[in-house]
Amino acid sequence: MKRIVDIYRKDQRSQVLWTYIVSLGGDGSHPSLEDFKQEALRLAVLDKRDTMANLDAYVHLEIIQ
Repeated sequence: MKRIVDIYRKDQRSQVLWTYIVSLGGDGSHPSLEDFKQEALRLAVLDKRDTMANLDAYVHLEIIQ
């Protein structure tokens, strides 16, 4: 299952910093919205967007194919 996740800085919620398409659940599991959020934040930190303490994420509800 794939979902779009927008990454923001906590102090600038009106401005999207980056957007990820996160794919989880290919193993038959049923990931929660929080799982998608945490994976996108992990990727943002790996991509050096900022530190985890300064970032937040919004998971879009629609599932993409």
